[in-house]
Amino acid sequence: MTDASFTCSTCGQVHAGLPTDYGFRLPDEVHALNYLERYTKSRSNADLCTLDESRFFLRGILPLPFQEREDQFCWGVWVEVNKATHDRYVAGFHDDALQGATATGTLANTIPGYAETMSLEVQVEFQNGGSRPKFLFLPNATHALAHEQRSGISSKRHHDLLHAVGHFDTEA
Repeated sequence: MTDASFTCSTCGQVHAGLPTDYGFRLPDEVHALNYLERYTKSRSNADLCTLDESRFFLRGILPLPFQEREDQFCWGVWVEVNKATHDRYVAGFHDDALQGATATGTLANTIPGYAETMSLEVQVEFQNGGSRPKFLFLPNATHALAHEQRSGISSKRHHDLLHAVGHFDTEA
């Protein structure tokens, strides 16, 4: 067993154990823009993003269950959706009207530790009001990330994913 702990980048508190989530602040294409381009071409907050007023993104969670315990590791990722889905989500953001509704989208982040994940198709499953949507792979998806979402990840794989995102890197 380990006495690991980490400082949460969101709340600033120290938590026991290893992180069970990792998030992306923006879709990769928006993040890649320089400061001025991002200012002129995009609008974003913690949950929604638009690019060139013609591309629409939602932030949500892509869960991977743990095999050895009742918990999950969640990737906080962005998914590109069509305008109708985006607008429907915005309209129902603060209530439960969309809970259980679904839509389709494509991943908008390259997730470390996997072969290319950009543009993989997912099902968007809306949750209760104010909660981020859940992103689930379609049953026929063959990508390793889809397999891990269906089968779960081991403690070793969890450690490998944290290593891939730089969690264990020390500052020089």
